[in-house]
Amino acid sequence: MISRNSFSNLQKEDFKRRLWSVALSLLVFFLLGPVLLALTIEGVSDRLNEQVTRNYILQSMAPGYALHFFITIIGALICAYSGFFYLHSKKKVDFYHSMPVKREKYFSVQYVDGILLYLIPYVFNMLLCYIVLFARSYMGMDVLINSLQALGINLLYFILIYTITIIAVMLTGNGVVSILGTCVFLAYGPLLMLVRSMYYSSFYDTFLDNNLTDRNILVFLSPIGKYIERTTQLHRAIQLYRGEVEDFRRSIFFTVVVILLLIALALFLYKKRPSEAAGKAMAFELAKPIIKFLMLVPVTLIGGLIFMQVSSMNSDGWLIFGLILIFIVFGAIVEIIYQFDLKKAFAHKKGLVAAAGTVILIVCMFRFDVFHYDTYIPGKDKIDSMSIWISGLDSDNGYVQINQDGSTYDYYYNNFEYQQKYMKLKSFDAAYEIAKLGIQGVDKEITADIKGTYSAQVAYQLKNGKTVTRNYQLIQDNNFSNLSKLYANEEFKTGYYPIYQWKSNFISQVSAYTSLEDKSLTLTKEETANLLDIFKNELTSLTIEDIQTSKPIANLRFKMVEDREFDYFIFPSFTKTLKFLEDHGFQVDGEIKAEQVKNVTVYDRTMGSDPNMAVYEKEQYYSNEENIYVYKEKAEIQEILDNAIPSRYLNNYRIFFNPEYDLEVNIVLSIDEYGNETNVNSYFSKDNIPDFILKDTNYNPDAGSN
Repeated sequence: MISRNSFSNLQKEDFKRRLWSVALSLLVFFLLGPVLLALTIEGVSDRLNEQVTRNYILQSMAPGYALHFFITIIGALICAYSGFFYLHSKKKVDFYHSMPVKREKYFSVQYVDGILLYLIPYVFNMLLCYIVLFARSYMGMDVLINSLQALGINLLYFILIYTITIIAVMLTGNGVVSILGTCVFLAYGPLLMLVRSMYYSSFYDTFLDNNLTDRNILVFLSPIGKYIERTTQLHRAIQLYRGEVEDFRRSIFFTVVVILLLIALALFLYKKRPSEAAGKAMAFELAKPIIKFLMLVPVTLIGGLIFMQVSSMNSDGWLIFGLILIFIVFGAIVEIIYQFDLKKAFAHKKGLVAAAGTVILIVCMFRFDVFHYDTYIPGKDKIDSMSIWISGLDSDNGYVQINQDGSTYDYYYNNFEYQQKYMKLKSFDAAYEIAKLGIQGVDKEITADIKGTYSAQVAYQLKNGKTVTRNYQLIQDNNFSNLSKLYANEEFKTGYYPIYQWKSNFISQVSAYTSLEDKSLTLTKEETANLLDIFKNELTSLTIEDIQTSKPIANLRFKMVEDREFDYFIFPSFTKTLKFLEDHGFQVDGEIKAEQVKNVTVYDRTMGSDPNMAVYEKEQYYSNEENIYVYKEKAEIQEILDNAIPSRYLNNYRIFFNPEYDLEVNIVLSIDEYGNETNVNSYFSKDNIPDFILKDTNYNPDAGSN
């Protein structure tokens, strides 16, 4: 005879108690699974071709689909609460714990049932999805593999978040406090990272935010961040970078170990949790001061800094005031929640003293740069390699990398992330000298008009495996001497420009264009590979002096995967590239001449850009309040052409030109029968504005206004 207290019978009783959870789980998976899939196929198959529709289906079934994240995270919370919320009711605790069942067994029943509430509807509706896909002839082995991968990774992180939520319930005796506790556990990692980022960016001039190290720490501390990161890593490992499979396996093994330890902790807490804890804020007295300390310190730090930043003076006084106010108020709130008694708002004074001391220590460490963060630079003997990105040095190059099989792109959060991956300077003397100049610029006022001034982001890859990153905002490099040496380093170019990582078979189309002509070249695979090699060799030979003393005379456009286009400048020194283009039907005539220009319009933006304002031409004067000037005399047009810098070129290399954006130059090359213009948008360097334009506009480059 089967005992009433057998595992299966206890499961049945538990499922009866949680019928609403069962129904909700089935409904959500059904609506967001086969129903949504059928509607989507119906909607996109009529508008898109079969391959695009298939790719869309693969993405919706694969790891990383947004709805999977939503269902998994919310499902973990609901399943945990529905199984263990009875611990907050004295009557229910007395009833369940009076049953002749060991606590370990009853915990196991509820724990396993919570997982089944997620797993069974998931699998059942995944099978229904297969039926839908089979009926529409979209079912295949690729769909099966993607969906099973998604099931595995989603289930793993469901169990992680589910277990953490159960621990939050175990530690508390009240429903509201339990939910707050769950939020703390899931958000504590990001909270610490927020505090770190705010204090580093507020007190350290060389702090570099949003870099790889910060994100790795965030992933380590946040279960949700880890879930998203590992899911992305699985997609990359399987679909894009098979070499990352081992890293992914190690991370999954580590996650499994953490889950097992958390399950053991949850069981331990369940066994030790006193029945009379139901209804109290916290179930364990020992946990109160620890949790209060862990919450009070970061919240106080954030509050104080917000007061300082909101104040117009950005003063230490407001920082201190904010720290004291938030410390007192938040500390009192936490204690009142613990005790349910206003009179106990300032109880546990020893804990308050410890938290206050910690806050003071952290603030002083940042305020007085105790560890010399801003002036730190590793010794050369400790550096294995360096990476560096220069702001304003050809920084618009489409910093994405095509994956190994050429099917899609690996995107980067910022340009410097690309450099950290692909640039490893072993000959780093010039980069090191630039970093030293950056340290000298700390605490100095940034003046963009100083020639030879730029900013850089630097990563030191140390021999001990650690990476140190810094952001130097003011580097005064006279005549760009160090930057010239750095730019001449082939290692720098190879890691700075994505084109060096390309394979010629990734290129689907090559175009060459100027302001007057745009031609698509018909090239064989061998010719495309030859052009790519020629261009990369000449780009390697390009110098800072070439950039400063000449202008690009044409552009190369490469069309790659997903029809994405990447443009590179062709300089006069690229003679072999120009010869190749000439041999394939594209003739470059050099720079624009005055004879090719219809007219030039200069807009003075210091007075606004209202097109209804009066116009001034050299032949005719309309008003004293003009802000638009039209030039038609060839001598003046030629002088404008000699000094004006095309906007795209100027933006890419702005550190060399000291641009004056208040004077916009529109060079009209042709006007068709419908009045449509072919034009080039340009600007002047502040040092090279023609005298007649300064006179006509009454423009003062130093003041930046009339």
